[in-house]
Amino acid sequence: MNDQPEGLAFLATDGRYFTQAANELDFNWSLLKLGAPETKNWEQCAVDHAALLSLDSGKVVNIGIDPKLIPFKEVKYIDSLIADKCKENQNYHVKLVPVRDNLVDKIWPQFEKIPIREFKEVYKLDDEYTGETAKSKLDRLNENYFKKYGSSTLILNALDEIAWLLNLRGSDIEYNPSFYSYLVINGIDDLTLYTDIDDKCKQNLKDYLKELNCEIKAYDEIWFDIRKMATQLNNSGKKLLLTEEATWKMVNCIIAKNFIEIESPIKSMKEIKNEVELRGQIQAQIEDGYALVKYFAWLEKELIQKSSFISEYEAAMELLKIRSGLENFKGLSFETISSTGANAAIIHYSPPSEGSAIINPNKIYLCDSGSQFLNGTTDTTRTIHFSEPTKEEIENYTLVLKGHIALARLIIPADHVTGFQVDCIARQFLWNKGLDYMHGTGHGVDSFGPVHSAGVGIGFRAYCNKNTLKEGHLVSNEPGYYKPGHYGIRIENMVYLKEVESKKGSLEFVTTTKVPYCRKLIAVNMLTDDEREWINNYHRSIWELFEHRFQKKSWEWAWLRRETSSL
Repeated sequence: MNDQPEGLAFLATDGRYFTQAANELDFNWSLLKLGAPETKNWEQCAVDHAALLSLDSGKVVNIGIDPKLIPFKEVKYIDSLIADKCKENQNYHVKLVPVRDNLVDKIWPQFEKIPIREFKEVYKLDDEYTGETAKSKLDRLNENYFKKYGSSTLILNALDEIAWLLNLRGSDIEYNPSFYSYLVINGIDDLTLYTDIDDKCKQNLKDYLKELNCEIKAYDEIWFDIRKMATQLNNSGKKLLLTEEATWKMVNCIIAKNFIEIESPIKSMKEIKNEVELRGQIQAQIEDGYALVKYFAWLEKELIQKSSFISEYEAAMELLKIRSGLENFKGLSFETISSTGANAAIIHYSPPSEGSAIINPNKIYLCDSGSQFLNGTTDTTRTIHFSEPTKEEIENYTLVLKGHIALARLIIPADHVTGFQVDCIARQFLWNKGLDYMHGTGHGVDSFGPVHSAGVGIGFRAYCNKNTLKEGHLVSNEPGYYKPGHYGIRIENMVYLKEVESKKGSLEFVTTTKVPYCRKLIAVNMLTDDEREWINNYHRSIWELFEHRFQKKSWEWAWLRRETSSL
């Protein structure tokens, strides 16, 4: 940290991290609050500052970006901003340039040891979990997309899409069952997977990949092969397909620029879950719900009956311990958000292993956590209170709950409504009180894949208005409210869309999460009869699922009975 900072440094982030960033940034940094009124995005901010530097110096000012880390789509957007800016004043001279050596990488060793990229085991996910073979997926890709675009050569760099398409999984990235790779599809019978797995792993996958006509090459060979392939296609008057996730470096390897940029077909294909994946999701939620019931009962006993001092981190580790004994459990789907009091107002807070706060039973406790199972991915948030919540906390929790229920009970016309359009359903009760939350209401979730997927969502971001909600979509339902410095509230279930049996052409949201809401925080007098009935039916289903799994009259059994009793 310099006593007198040189130049300008900005951190751009959205509402999920405003509070955390304000707490952690020193005076060297300025915070760009993306989405806040009258706040420029980081791209416009960079262009404006470069233009001023150009005006002051009389020289061309370059904006440098690592081409491996930015999608080409974003590059085109920044170039358009530069063009618009330079039209304002002929003395503005700004240029966007790729940076060969990442500047952060160059100074990184001065501060800490650079982590080594590890290529770990890659394995086939059995058909009993996927519900569709990779060959079938490739056939659908060819029939529905390759013929449409007039090209059967596609390059994929999104790890979740590669894993889903090939029915392969790995563990290279924490919390995500994916692996470092690129995939080139040159016709559905000619695939090349670029990854540095070891010889033993290659041998284990040899027969399976042979069935798919898929060759394995070294990870870094992709760059030479893109150049070679694009040149060969251009000589034949053909083009290749790049997705919107394709990086600037990938495009720079295509000398003749003979490519078509498309929205990834894999993104939309994998968002629609088949019957096997939905059954797996339901079963995974039952197992995870059992773990969370056991955890919350344990935590209450430790804090209230035993008056134990439990830190946020210790509590999160106990939850992991409980989950580790579940069938098909493969790990967490993200770092557990275990937060007490004011920390619960930090939307994506994670407790440090050392020095995390002691959970205060007299304050709100928010736990947002999830699991990776072979048969599904979970993401659940519950806000609870162990003693006597304030009237304000109860009222605001109930407002959030009412919005949560409104979305869960919603019926929409099939394939006509976007997540952007239904987002207000969950916010309406908060809006009536002048309150809101600075994050989306729901995100897509993969099946034993990333807990956040970008093909579908419910919220105010542009991608949520790009595609309509369809049968088989799996999303979260997670409205919230946050009072910085005091408390945070979020309630999150997973839901999927299915056709309403009595209303052909209509879709309903089916809730898969099985964890009770906090009775102490519910103001029953604020609920309608329909809302109360919905909660009672939901709690009854949880009681019937789990009451036989706990010894009668045990602490867990009593906790479950109390929390699921009728309102």
